[in-house]
Amino acid sequence: MKRDMFLGAIFKMGLVALVTLGSVAASAQTKASRLVVGNQPGGATDIVARLIAPKLGAALGQTFIVENRAGASGNIAAEAVARAAPDGQTILLVFNSHPMTSALFPKLSFDPIKDFTSIGLISESPYLIVARPDIGADSFKSLIEQSKKSGKPLSMGSPGPATPQHLMMEKLKKEEGVDVQVVHFKGTAPALTDVMGGHVDLTLVTPSAAAAFVKAGKAKLLGVTSNARLPDFPSAPTVSEQGIKSLANSGVWLALLAPAKTPKAVIDRLNHALTEGLRTPEVTQELAKIGMTPMGGSPEDLDKKMKEEQGIWPPLIRELNLAPGA
Repeated sequence: MKRDMFLGAIFKMGLVALVTLGSVAASAQTKASRLVVGNQPGGATDIVARLIAPKLGAALGQTFIVENRAGASGNIAAEAVARAAPDGQTILLVFNSHPMTSALFPKLSFDPIKDFTSIGLISESPYLIVARPDIGADSFKSLIEQSKKSGKPLSMGSPGPATPQHLMMEKLKKEEGVDVQVVHFKGTAPALTDVMGGHVDLTLVTPSAAAAFVKAGKAKLLGVTSNARLPDFPSAPTVSEQGIKSLANSGVWLALLAPAKTPKAVIDRLNHALTEGLRTPEVTQELAKIGMTPMGGSPEDLDKKMKEEQGIWPPLIRELNLAPGA
């Protein structure tokens, strides 16, 4: 009798253990993955993240939640993902400032390249070169020529020190030989507001932020940085057409990264899910609303893109001794 009771107790303990292990396994399978964004909710990167996350989840049979970890120019989010387990459960959405962070922040606790593995490009958008309505020039090239002839510098509104737009303005100044006074603002909106108010000559801004004002005549479009004219502004020449090589084929791009050492099979699945998501009409249409074009491509394409950026911007940052708050 005692033997039967003992065996019964052992059976019950084993059954409980199996149920517990099954619950843990089920919990692990249903645990939400994280798409980390280094910006506040509501901005372009956050909008894209919330557009892409459900597509990734649907393709992979799991749930992706968007986690906003704003602060320190995106470094808080990047560090969190760099330290995460390389299992594909935590990934990072970045834009084109990511490859230059080591030059801007020499004391980072992570390496923006070595501590990550590329998944793929999401989308890209060119910049519009918009000027105050009474600028008195019909193209950016003619405005530069006017500035050189008169000896009066151009004032350009930047959304902040060491932002991609600021660096592009410094590159323009160096390579085109035009005198540019960069005026820093706390974001794109106040810079654009001062351009429309006539307090600053011009700025670089994405189509989604400036298109309505250009069409309303509140700002004058002098060119676009894309390699082809934009369908919404067919009369606006590209900077390449105007012979301004320093800004040619430039803009903002968004991409997904995973922690370093994430297995190739996991990266391949994530890349495939991203590619499939970018092909859906919903994603294409929603990206178009904020002036972005779907990209996609392989992880190697993103590796190449970041390597190109590292060859351009960090040397300029060091040469000009630029830093946040400078």
